[in-house]
Amino acid sequence: MKYIDYNNMKDFYTVEEVCRLFEMDKAELKCHSDQYQIQPQEDQYGNWGFRKVLVRKLHNFIYKEQKNNGSQHNSTAYGRRNAPWA
Repeated sequence: MKYIDYNNMKDFYTVEEVCRLFEMDKAELKCHSDQYQIQPQEDQYGNWGFRKVLVRKLHNFIYKEQKNNGSQHNSTAYGRRNAPWA
């Protein structure tokens, strides 16, 4: 996981933008999102993504996981809408 300057972040990132920021595909991002129970939200314009605080939180979890043990993530389904991952 690369370094991200939390001070210069936008207020909202779409799912695609988070994938580029984290350098991972949607399936891997979804897996981490499910694992840490941080789900995308729909903004007022109908875009699915994450508020800045959630991007930071998810980035921190993934960074620590990779740094500590480098283990693979564990995917868990929570029955939420699948729309943001389409």
